[in-house]
Formats: sequence, C-alpha cells, structure tokens
Amino acid sequence: MSDSKIFAHRGASGNYFENTMRAFLGALQKGADGIELDVQQTSDGQLVVIHDNDLARLAGIDQRIDQLTSQELQQIKIGKSRYRRMFGHPIPLLFDVVTFCSEHNLALNVELKETVYGQVAVLEQILHYVEPLSDVHLSSFDYETLCMVKELNPDMETALLLRKKSVDWQNLDSYEVDAFHFHKRLWKEPFKSHLLESGKILRMYGVTGAESILSTTPEVTGWITDYPKRVRKKIKGSR
Repeated sequence: MSDSKIFAHRGASGNYFENTMRAFLGALQKGADGIELDVQQTSDGQLVVIHDNDLARLAGIDQRIDQLTSQELQQIKIGKSRYRRMFGHPIPLLFDVVTFCSEHNLALNVELKETVYGQVAVLEQILHYVEPLSDVHLSSFDYETLCMVKELNPDMETALLLRKKSVDWQNLDSYEVDAFHFHKRLWKEPFKSHLLESGKILRMYGVTGAESILSTTPEVTGWITDYPKRVRKKIKGSR
C-alpha cells in the first residue's frame, strides 16, 4: 500500500466547494498526493476547470460553458446557492491549477470533458500545459479522445473511466490505454476479475475512507476521493 496515491476528487470537495482553488489548497493541506479535476472549453478556446458543461447546478444560470467567453465566465461565481452571491468562487483556469500542482509537487489527473472531446488543437494545448509536471495523466469516459491523446503524445499516461455498460469487459486488455478508473461498486465479480486480468494500472473512485478495501487491496494503486485526509488515515492505520 505504500505505493498507492490519494487523489482529491475535484479537490477536497467533501469539505470545500468542488473544483475551486480553495478545494485544491484543501487537498494539499489534507495530505493528498494529487488532484483530480475536470476541464471544459469556453467559446474562445480557454481551458477552465469545471465539471458540468453548463452552469445550472453550480451557478444557477441556464447557459453552456462553450457558449461563454473566458472573460464572461470569470464574472460568474460558483458555490452553494444560498451563499453564492457573497461567498462564491471564481472558476479556475487550467493553467493556474497546473502551476499550483507544479509549485507544490502534486500529481494531477485531468479528466477531459464533453467540450474538449475529439478536438486535436485543444488536446495539444492541454498536453502543452501539463508538460512541466512529472506525475500527470489524462482520463476520460471517451475512448476515442484518449486514443487521440496517445497519437499526439505516446508517452502521456491515459486512463479510461469505466461504466458497467460502456466497455467490453471480456476484452479489457484490448483497450489502448494505460489505466482504468472505476467506481468502488465495480470491485466485485465479474468485473473485479476482468480488471485484475487487464494488466492496466487501477484507480478506484467513490471511496470515503470507511472502506476496508483501502487496507486490503494492493492491486489498486490510486484512490480518488472527496476526503483525502480520511483515506490517508485509513491506509496509515492499516500498516
């Protein structure tokens, strides 16, 4: 277990609002080895860190990210609805979060979202941004986009996010990616055996720090969690 890494899911999002600089700072303070974040693209091609492709849930605005310029988006605050106006957060730029990770020696998991799928120029820009990092990988539910990443940079680690019905579980080893990311609910048969037989790097998300598998599953080398401190404590306590 000493080789496993803890990634703070959208930052320390169990304690701070997701995908904000405060959540990323919280991840560092709570002992995460790395950060997991989501990247979308604005109408003028700026790369921003936000999970949803629209602002309805996070800002109460019925508008898509790719319909707004970066300047327009920077005027919008995200946060819990009752506190948003006074205590809302700006949406971070990918470049700024990469810089933060570089300064603090944090690993980075960049999840490629809908507005960047299949866009070569955008993928090239992301690859350029993350180049200074020594520990970085790109993940996505979209396999074709990950294949494009590999064509652009064969050395970049790619991770395919799995769902029950999104892949051919009998032939996981045929996917040309380096890693699989999957929810803890899939760590059961028949999925578990297929994952173990794939020969890929395995990272599990949805863990909270209460799971016994955190201390009994050396095959999983990455834990993606909203609660990095809890997961750290569980793993440390098992040694």
